[in-house]
Formats: sequence, structure tokens, C-alpha cells
Amino acid sequence: MRGATVLAIAGGLTLVGCSSGQGDDAVVPAAASSPAAVVETARATPVPTGTAATAEPAVGPAFDFTAATVDGGTFEGASIDNTDVILWFWAPWCPTCVAEAPVILDAAQRLPDGVEIVGVAGLSGDQEYMREFVELTGTQSLTHVADLDGAIWKGFDISTQATIVVIDDSGDSYTLGAGITADELVGYADKIAAT
Repeated sequence: MRGATVLAIAGGLTLVGCSSGQGDDAVVPAAASSPAAVVETARATPVPTGTAATAEPAVGPAFDFTAATVDGGTFEGASIDNTDVILWFWAPWCPTCVAEAPVILDAAQRLPDGVEIVGVAGLSGDQEYMREFVELTGTQSLTHVADLDGAIWKGFDISTQATIVVIDDSGDSYTLGAGITADELVGYADKIAAT
């Protein structure tokens, strides 16, 4: 499944964070092997004899969560499983994340149909602090998940803030570090939308 793909791919990637000081254009393509080699086959739930029902595929492990949004709502990870999505992992105290916000907003205005950006706030258990970041950066138009206990970050094998993961509807992904431009991010979005 897609979640297993993301975990398998993300586990071998080097991520770039606020304090790394590494190159501004750090981009790590995640699809090093064929998608068939890393995509776990969905297992159908047994259907009683004589029933014509089709089993739904299971939600990938990384997407199997329910969490609060920064603005106080609820977000189901399953709602973005098997979709084209860009996950922006940020921390409310991270200056690189603040600087990255205009890039994210610029890209969000130019995404192809069917691709969305979802912020995943982490490395803080303070939801109010996360809300302040959203207000400061003007990113209220995006959905932001409050990963208060770090479980979502762990599920995607994220270890540092200012990380962007671009995931297509088949589960192939690209992990991007700090310094990505809006044009580059839109280019990745066009790429996943075309598959």
C-alpha cells in the first residue's frame, strides 16, 4: 500500500532541516527502484459466498490516523491516502519554516487540479503556538494538522522540520528539503498529477 511505500522510501532518505546548513536546493528523488518493487499489494477482506461486494483496500499505515487540525477541527489521514498530495512538515519555532511559507503559498495558488498541500505541524505539543505560526505566516488557506505527539511525523519517517514530501496517488514519493522554490514545487505537483 501507499503508506508502506512512503515508509520504505522515506526511511532511506537524507532530510534537510533548519539547522543543517546544507544546500538550498536539496532534492532527494525517492523512487530509486520500480514502483512495483515497493508497492505492497492490498489484501481483500474475505467476502461471504454469494455476495458481489468488492473489498476496499486498507489504508496505508502512515495515513491511518485521526488528528486535530491547528484550527481545532479534525483531520482523517485516510482522506489523503491514494491521492496526489504534498505534505509540508513544519515546526512553529522554525525560522526556515517561516521563510518557506511564502513559497508554499505561491505554489498552492498554482497547483494542478487534484493536488493539495497539507501542513503537518510538529516538534511542539502546543497547539496555540502552532496557531500563532499559521497566523504569522498567513497560511490559513491551507489545512494544517497538529501532530502534538509526533506520531504522524514518525509514521512518515520525518526527523526534521522544513521537510516536504510529494506523494502521488500510487504511493511514489519525493522528499524535498529546505530551499525548494515555488516553481520547483509546482513542477513536482505537475509530475504527480500526470501519473
